[in-house]
Order: sequence, then C-alpha cells, then structure tokens
Amino acid sequence: MRKILLTSASGIALFSIAAVALAASSLFGGATQSGGTVTLTSSPTVPYSGISFNDANGQLVSQLTTLSTDYQATQGMLGGGSPRFAIDVDTNGDSVADGTVQVYIGTPPNFNDAASTTQNTGNLIGSTDTRYDLTQFGGPFYGTYQDMINLLGNDTITGISLIVDGGWSQPGGTQTIVVDNTSVDGNTYTFSTKDDCKNGGWQSMGYRNQGQCVSAIQNHSPNR
Repeated sequence: MRKILLTSASGIALFSIAAVALAASSLFGGATQSGGTVTLTSSPTVPYSGISFNDANGQLVSQLTTLSTDYQATQGMLGGGSPRFAIDVDTNGDSVADGTVQVYIGTPPNFNDAASTTQNTGNLIGSTDTRYDLTQFGGPFYGTYQDMINLLGNDTITGISLIVDGGWSQPGGTQTIVVDNTSVDGNTYTFSTKDDCKNGGWQSMGYRNQGQCVSAIQNHSPNR
C-alpha cells in the first residue's frame, strides 16, 4: 500500500468533479489542509468541502480494492448524508459520469454518530451493511456493496470524492469533519507536508529525525 502526499488545489466546483482531470488528488470547496489532516466544513457560508481522487479512474467498479478513512467530528456530528464517499460511474462508455454512488460513513441506518473522537471506517469495499446509495442508477437507497457490484460492477469509475455537505442538518448550521489516512484503491493519503516535520513534528509522526521525515514525505514513503 502506497502512502501519498495530497496535492492541494482548492476551488473546484462540486458539480464539475467528474469532468476535471486531476494530477492525483485535490481539495475543493472549503477544504483546508494543515498539520497532517484535512478539515472539511459545511456551513451557511461554505456549504460543502471535499477531496477528489483519481486513483481508480478508468477501471471497473468491481476492481476497486479499498475505500476507508479516519474521521472525527469537531463541530456538529455526522448527519444529512455527510460525510460520505462519492463514486462517479460511467455506464455507457463515453468517459462521462452518468451518476454517483454515495457511500455513507457512520452507523446505518441513520449515519448520525457523534464521532467526537477519531474513528476509522474500516475498508468499506466488501462491507455487508447497507450504506451504498444506488438511487441514481435505479438501485436501492439502503444498498450493500454486493448490490453495487450486481448493478454497476462492469461499469467504469470516473472519479472518487470524500465529501462533507451536511451543515444544514446541524442545530448550529455547521458540520466540521477532520479526516486523515484516507485510502482509495490501495493508496493511503496522510496529508502531511514538509512543514509538518519542523519544530519537533517529526517526533509526533514517528520518524527518527527531521531529515528522515522530510525525505519520506518527498518520496511519498511510509517508512519510519
């Protein structure tokens, strides 16, 4: 499993995610990266935030191997269908997404956990619980991974995103989710930068010294 440094390029509109060619991955909406994590916020002024990944672009839905993340709700809680992974799928072979599979994070069927401490989704690929929303393709709202494979297994992925847009569901109008160690198709994003190695940061990340920390991040290496 490779660990990858996120390349930040904010400002991509939500509706255009599937059509944008990305170098590796990018932030959009109100997403910010700092201290080895990404903060995704949905509020009255910033309605959505997210990270786009192209690791699995062009391959079949049935070939996707991993989909997981660490997450913590630092303002509000889970809810409003957020946070979630979104898998854009081309069903007619024209390389344009014809719909999106929403993969909800949290505990079904309500997905409104407090998540006030860091949680991990586990690998959602192959999961047997009902968190796969297939309604854009005529499938069930509470579908399973196998339901997705039965319906779309031979169709093509055009993009995958991790999205937060549920601020509207929170009493204060704001939902903030911090994510880290996000795995998409076998590639794990740690969201660290060289600056995170400074001022003793290399110690908290488990490296032997600052030089090893910087070298590992530059080479996208998990070695410590």
